[in-house]
Amino acid sequence: MKSKLLVADLFSGAGGLTFGFKLAGYSVVFALDVDWDAMYTYTKNNPEVAWLCKDVRKVSVAEIEDVSGLRKGDLDIAIAGIPCEGYSQLNRRYDPSDPRNYLFLEFLRIVKALKPKAILIENVPGMFRRSGGLFRRAVEEALRGLGYHVYTMELNAVNYGVPQRRERVFFVGFMGSPEAFSPPPPTYCVPARSILAYLGKHDVVEVGKCLTVWDAISDLPPLRPGEEKQEYESPPRTEYQRIMREGATRLSNHVAPRHPEWTIKRIASTPPGKPIYSTFKQRIRLSWDEPSPTIPAGGVRPQWFFAHPEQPRGLTVREVARLQSFPDTYVFYGNMVKQRILVGDAVPPLLAKAIAQHLKRYLYEL
Repeated sequence: MKSKLLVADLFSGAGGLTFGFKLAGYSVVFALDVDWDAMYTYTKNNPEVAWLCKDVRKVSVAEIEDVSGLRKGDLDIAIAGIPCEGYSQLNRRYDPSDPRNYLFLEFLRIVKALKPKAILIENVPGMFRRSGGLFRRAVEEALRGLGYHVYTMELNAVNYGVPQRRERVFFVGFMGSPEAFSPPPPTYCVPARSILAYLGKHDVVEVGKCLTVWDAISDLPPLRPGEEKQEYESPPRTEYQRIMREGATRLSNHVAPRHPEWTIKRIASTPPGKPIYSTFKQRIRLSWDEPSPTIPAGGVRPQWFFAHPEQPRGLTVREVARLQSFPDTYVFYGNMVKQRILVGDAVPPLLAKAIAQHLKRYLYEL
């Protein structure tokens, strides 16, 4: 049995999927992304991984092999958080011909050449629903055409130790047919009656409470709008915070957005958990005692989206990263707007870790 399963991340972004797979004990050997800020952030946090910063449509398999040393059949799994803007419910100008909707074909081109034993594709739930499920069927049929047995699952990050309600869909493909595949059992924030579905499929299922905004960010130092702090001012208050702070000696990315006075007053007068603006009800002031809603990459415009539960300002990049389950040692680069986009686009590492750990038993069967 291999000590390390080999992974290539073909739409890596800032590295949420990669980091989760590394936490689960995999060896990520190659990453690809077109965005330089994403790739720079990725390489600074994952310096051991070979990489290319290039449009996937212009990348040859020979380039990947030259950079990574991979050859056909070496990979255990190819993973991809394929860009989701074309399917997202936040995209009010949905266009079925949007070229971003077809980037999975480029992923499949590379998969066909490298022939990994398994694949994992992540996207937004809209991919299952747009155009009557056309894109879902297209992905499934294309994977089957390459010889993969295909399984689909919808998971919510809050059920896997992430302090955020974030639904995502995953396509899992195996070159071979593992016995009785099922999604990873939820371990957080699940009503007792729902867990009955897993009895008989798993030996032990322990379910913890939902992690909240308080669990995630209440230890981070307070800021005025426009202020930055690089030092912790209190010890961790929760186990989640202790894990997030492990190995960090200073704070990064903890810079509050600048606001005009009227915005500060507007946030200050908004009760926690309520919309800040009557015309855009998704933009809320967070509540301490609930998980965060889905962290977007910026919404219609790449700007701050949620306000702090207690302080009259938008969230810092570090606070958003905590809500996504990135540890404080994971530093984001680029200007503040770009950092928000990189964090919001990412797969939460703890969700990726749960999937990666679950897939191991099936990969070792192949």
